[in-house]
Amino acid sequence: MRSSQALLRLAGGLASALLLVCALLFAVTDLLQSVARGQLLPSLHFLAECIVLGGAGVAGVLAEIRPHPVVSENFPYLTRLSGRAAAYSLLGLYLVGRNPSGWRRAVDVAVGGLCLAVAAAGLAFSRHLGTLPAGLNHLTSGMISAHAGTAGAERELQPTQPMPSPAPAPTPMNPLST
Repeated sequence: MRSSQALLRLAGGLASALLLVCALLFAVTDLLQSVARGQLLPSLHFLAECIVLGGAGVAGVLAEIRPHPVVSENFPYLTRLSGRAAAYSLLGLYLVGRNPSGWRRAVDVAVGGLCLAVAAAGLAFSRHLGTLPAGLNHLTSGMISAHAGTAGAERELQPTQPMPSPAPAPTPMNPLST
């Protein structure tokens, strides 16, 4: 893994950890206020918001820093760079438009902006690396080797073993031709 990809994973881990912090902050500021006022439906809304943001934060940290089997099994799109970028873009867009004013707006814009920046960088890396669909990965796994000696991330296809020649096609037997 190159240092730029490691830096992107750390930035994604930071964004995910901040999502978890935002979920806890929203639980204290929004959920508890709504419960104290006796407002049932807004309380349920804020509870769902805290659960979704907290769960996304925990899943993001587990997917970025050290991929966990539970995350890979339940959220397979988080195992791919483009899937994590899509998740960060949705979460960032949600957070940026969440609060209309106040200090919570500044927190939402800061964390949402970081999520959007990580999403943009993840999409750029995903496009640059040109990840293959899952069906083609096993066909080319032994054929792709990184080209050493250049600054870029160029790749070339090199067969690792000679391809077997196809067997000749059997000729149909005609019982009348004997």
